[in-house]
Amino acid sequence: MESKCKFYELDLEAQKEAEEMDAWLPEWFKAEEAAYIADMEAQAEENDPLSNCGPFCKFLKSGKGYPGEYVYYCCAEGNEHIIDVDFNESEII
Repeated sequence: MESKCKFYELDLEAQKEAEEMDAWLPEWFKAEEAAYIADMEAQAEENDPLSNCGPFCKFLKSGKGYPGEYVYYCCAEGNEHIIDVDFNESEII
């Protein structure tokens, strides 16, 4: 998946860590995961707020916001903004 963001910058450390973790996965799992990801990308491209971000972007961060919120945001200088917020009502009840 290519990035559509002009602020995209590859985080080599995160990519290396993910590749090391993938080395432990069995081949059948990797094949199923690749097929699943390809299918999900094709379906969600237009509805996914994170679709403009590339894999392992060093500026894509996430964390807890207000109670019940999990926030995805860009921290690139000059492009700081919230990309998406997931809300989990069960955390505040």
